[in-house]
Amino acid sequence: MIRTLLTFVIFAVLSLGTHSTFGDGKVMPPKNYKGSLEEKSQEAILIMRKPGYSESAVQDMILKISVEGEVKEFAWIIPLPNVPKIKKEDPGLFKELFDYVEYRNTRSKHGGKTSNAPAADNTASKSVEVIKRETVGDFDITTVRETDQGGLNPWLESEGFQTLEGSEDVLDFYREKNYVYACIKVSSEALASEKSIDSQPLRFTFETGGTDGIFFPMKLTGLQKDRFNVNLYIFYEAWLNDNLNEFGYKNRGMQLKYRDYDTQACKANAGKNYSVPEEDPFLKSAARKIPTVKKLFQKLYPGKRFYLTNIYANALDPAEVREWSDDLWLYPYYTDRSYVPLDARGPDFEEPKNSPKKLAGFFSWILIGSGVVVGLLVIGGVFIVFR
Repeated sequence: MIRTLLTFVIFAVLSLGTHSTFGDGKVMPPKNYKGSLEEKSQEAILIMRKPGYSESAVQDMILKISVEGEVKEFAWIIPLPNVPKIKKEDPGLFKELFDYVEYRNTRSKHGGKTSNAPAADNTASKSVEVIKRETVGDFDITTVRETDQGGLNPWLESEGFQTLEGSEDVLDFYREKNYVYACIKVSSEALASEKSIDSQPLRFTFETGGTDGIFFPMKLTGLQKDRFNVNLYIFYEAWLNDNLNEFGYKNRGMQLKYRDYDTQACKANAGKNYSVPEEDPFLKSAARKIPTVKKLFQKLYPGKRFYLTNIYANALDPAEVREWSDDLWLYPYYTDRSYVPLDARGPDFEEPKNSPKKLAGFFSWILIGSGVVVGLLVIGGVFIVFR
């Protein structure tokens, strides 16, 4: 049995921008390969900031892949809401955040350079739109969109890889949402000699199309047979909904390992400054442990403040994940338990009658009505005086 480990880190950043974990994709071996390339674990870091009122949220996703086995080449299929821009990132991010959480938990009981390939064409399959091809580090990446039912598998076969057998329901799910697939193909001399690929992490930047939800695609992982683990580091301006209502992450089998909190030295509900940790009253004792994380925040979000939440799940059953109605979505900690996150609302959504927003609207109309009545009385009084 070939032992396979895929470790990837995603920084999902929802922010102001014009272009809104990740989970997961599906490992695809060459079509003649008979071994196993199942995902055993997924590790991700998500940094989320709210967008402006008229903009879609943007997500920066950094992932690292490490595969062990006899196969010299494999592909990884990642579903995304929109076409990504792709760069390289520093692999030191992984260890630093692991060490930081371990440090906190021992002290407290609280809870690249891209070379462009030839222009893409669409000759392999008219049912698949080939949006772009590019090479980033050791990865050849093709971004495609399935336009007709049953189009993706013939395209994968034309690229020399096994098809996604029995996947029609999952592929239909993503096609109906108009998602794209980032198809990552790795060929490395290191795999032949060391039986391992440990390339620089990749950063994907794309629109989520939402406002307050952090996107982590997991349904495609439901196509594999082996159980898998998930470990997510999420950065957001507040805590995340754990179990306030049906939208909490615990209702998807995730558990809390750690989250930042405010001490007496901190400004309440203001987050932590990871771009200058040595000057932050909460982070300064651990600043030396996260120099690479500091550089990332200085590059992407200088001066912005976040709370880190680390959640995990062990031995998830792919068959159960496949039956989910949607991918994993993480939402802010709205203190009103009846509040439905914006990205979780359907086209027929209506505010509950007892919600603060509904009540506020009701009392606003009362005030407006009272003002109209008073105005009419005043006007009537003036008319009587001057008649």
